[in-house]
This record gives sequence, structure tokens and C-alpha cells, in this order.
Amino acid sequence: MTRTMMMVFVDADHASDVEKLLDECDLPGYTEFPRVHGKGRSGKKFGTRAFPGSNTLYLVMVDDDCRAPLIERLATLKSTEHRHAGLRVYASAAEEVV
Repeated sequence: MTRTMMMVFVDADHASDVEKLLDECDLPGYTEFPRVHGKGRSGKKFGTRAFPGSNTLYLVMVDDDCRAPLIERLATLKSTEHRHAGLRVYASAAEEVV
């Protein structure tokens, strides 16, 4: 079965908003990686005094019928509440092999 794997990155301070949205979408599940560190367009986030902050990463597997509505809701969230909160969403095809 081919599905879409979505990677949702958000500033850790706003992770609860994304989690709420994922729960409202009635997905069968997702994986959360709290306190993800790295460097991106908004700069470095390493959870240190020099580079404070962190992100939360959600991995979400969705079927074709859920993909478009989830993307639309995430886009709305980004354009309203999280304009500057580093919300980024990436998607790629994923095939379950085992």
C-alpha cells in the first residue's frame, strides 16, 4: 500500500497546536520527536544559551483521502497562528514493505 509520509516541523512552543490539529483529523496515529535540534531558515536551535529553542517533529502516515484535508488545515494554521513559528511541512510517497 502506498501512502504519504508527512514530516511536520514546528517550534516546540507551538507543538501542542499541531498535536491538537492531528488529533482532530482522526488519524490512526503519528510519531512525535520532541526537542529536535538543528539549523534552518530561522537560524540555529540547539537548546543552548547561544542558540536557544528547539523544534518538535511529527511523522504522520496518511492515506490519499486524508492528505489534502490535512495539508489544508496545516496551511491554515501556518498562515494564521504560526506565521513566525517555523511551521514547515514536507511530504513524500511511502510504501509499506513489511
